[in-house]
Parts: sequence; C-alpha cells; structure tokens
Amino acid sequence: MLIRRSGFEATMSRYLIDRIKSLPNVFVHPNSEIGRLEADESGLSSVDLKKPLPDGTDHFDTRHLFLFKGADPNTDWLRTCGVELDEKGFVLTGIGADGMSACDLATTVEGVYAIGDARAGSTKRVAAAVDEGAAVVAQIHELLAAQTGEAVALGA
Repeated sequence: MLIRRSGFEATMSRYLIDRIKSLPNVFVHPNSEIGRLEADESGLSSVDLKKPLPDGTDHFDTRHLFLFKGADPNTDWLRTCGVELDEKGFVLTGIGADGMSACDLATTVEGVYAIGDARAGSTKRVAAAVDEGAAVVAQIHELLAAQTGEAVALGA
C-alpha cells in the first residue's frame, strides 16, 4: 500500500489503522508516489515510483491497482445554486432556507438534499450513505405532501 503521507493518523480512524497493520499480506509504504504506469497487451503490467522506497524498491510488477484519490468533495459547483458549504467544501444540512432547523438531510435550498460523503458531518462509510439515501426518500415525500397539501403514505 503506497501512501503519500508519512502515516494514516491524520485521515483514518485508529480502528482501520490497526486493521491494516494486522494484515500479514499488506505492507504500508509511506511517503510514496506513483510516477508511471506501464501496460502490455493484457492491461496494467507495472507501477514505477517517483523515488525509491527506503529498501531501494522503485518498481512493482502488478496487474491490479486501486487508487484512492482523497476525500475532497467535488461540490464547489453547488455554490452557484445557493447551497451552503462548510470551509472544506462539504454540504451543510439541517438548516432550512429560512435559517430555522430543518430535517437532517435538507440543504439551505428548499427541495435539495445531501447524503453520503459530500454531506458535512456525515459518517464517511458506505452503510451510512445507504441509510441516509433511504431516509431522504421519506423527507422528499414529506416535502411533496406539504407542497401539494396531500397526504403521502410511506410503506405498507
């Protein structure tokens, strides 16, 4: 596992760090960067590093690569729509357009909701996003019912 930083501590929970360290088939190489990818007729064949690891390794023969680019949300475009973001670019939820408290997943623009990793304060895990996705459906139904004056039945 190649990581650009000196360690995981600034970006990962202690639980995950300990899990990674306990895996006998995973080696963490801090302060590492990919310099070049090579391919052959079958696809990816190797990864070259920008600079050698402390043991001198600067090349890995491999057919697989998982790249995690980072946790910066791609949300700047929402600013043009009036959706408020925090200082790191995550979508603020739980405050209605009138500044009053609203449902947890509502943004500052009525009818616009945020779930998952892009939401400020969210638990950055897939299961949390799935749960939020289910919850937002109910909130959307409530909004539509309020706008039309009709009752909306959820579930059976």
